[in-house]
Amino acid sequence: MILVQLIVAGREEPSSEITGFRNRGWAVHLLPADKLTAQLELGAVLFADAIVFFIDMNEHALASPPTFPVGIGGQETLMQQVRRLPHSCAMLDGRKWNGIPIIMVLAGIAAPYYREEFHRLAAEDSAVLVDAETEFQPTVNMIERAVRDYRQRLLADFSNLGCLVTLQHGRYRVGLALHPKEDLEGALYYGLGDRRDWQGKYVTVDRDLYGIQVEVEQFEVLINHPETAEGTLQRFFEEHPYFLGDLQSSLPLPHVRLEHASGLYIPDFILKPIVAYQRDTNWRVLDLKRPNAPLLAGPANHVRLSHDVTQAIAQLRDYGDYFQNPENAQRIVDALGHRLKYPELAVLIGRLRDTDPELLNKAQSRERDVRIVTYDEILQHQQRLIT
Repeated sequence: MILVQLIVAGREEPSSEITGFRNRGWAVHLLPADKLTAQLELGAVLFADAIVFFIDMNEHALASPPTFPVGIGGQETLMQQVRRLPHSCAMLDGRKWNGIPIIMVLAGIAAPYYREEFHRLAAEDSAVLVDAETEFQPTVNMIERAVRDYRQRLLADFSNLGCLVTLQHGRYRVGLALHPKEDLEGALYYGLGDRRDWQGKYVTVDRDLYGIQVEVEQFEVLINHPETAEGTLQRFFEEHPYFLGDLQSSLPLPHVRLEHASGLYIPDFILKPIVAYQRDTNWRVLDLKRPNAPLLAGPANHVRLSHDVTQAIAQLRDYGDYFQNPENAQRIVDALGHRLKYPELAVLIGRLRDTDPELLNKAQSRERDVRIVTYDEILQHQQRLIT
């Protein structure tokens, strides 16, 4: 099994197909077909490994004799629009929108009458046609196969561009070799659109369950070691950003520089939402503290947050004041490309295993403006992907 990010059109919540995808740990973004290309043209708003169209051909599609329904022409136009997006229209990781897999899932009792037309359509627009079956697993398998093929073609694209491509412990990783990423453009990748800083680093393009397990074990070693420094954890999260944002809900941006009249703030991460980024509360400002920092202090009858936590909360409140100050509005736009006034504030600190959750919840309830996240919660989320 691999982890997949999908854009899905033709289904709504709570459909069995969407539930089936999410039960596998896949990220699903639902978009109406008529808004799809407009959203993709924004480039940085979404990530995806494939676009899936569910097309229902029921009794109303039948005539005597069967006629070519207008709806098929609409699907054809939509796929052509995706394939004709400019090469500069790319995701934040540089992948071109016009190159990702398009998968049509054909369902309904009238589907056999129009399969030939859909096969033609799929061939013309380099799409994959899947016949829906009673069991959902064959559909999932076809989508997974298309995504695996896409990722292999992406790796080949990087290799042709002179990048270093390695397979290590279930992870395909890519590093720069001859040229900076801004100079690179292939069939599937546009370097100028890649907002990541991976100079001198390797980025993971694909990972299987073994790869996830290896990374989880590396993370567990780090947070269990009493001497692990905050800088070491910062580097780990920069190289494995899906541990923080999981790329299902947000993109972690490390060390964003926030200038102000008397100095500079540099939060460890700002998590930019992938969808609904216009809503301030979907953004998160996150600071990292030590895993072995105590969360609580005081006797059992008067438990309070520890000094380490209260210090972190004070720092995050300074960030909150910065975002709410109208004098910083343009600086924020320059740094993030978006006006942001009320992001969620959070600190990643300590271990839940060493704390009474009920007492932590009680202490946290007194500090509602800053969320306390423990390293065990990050660890448990990743562990669930391999169970």
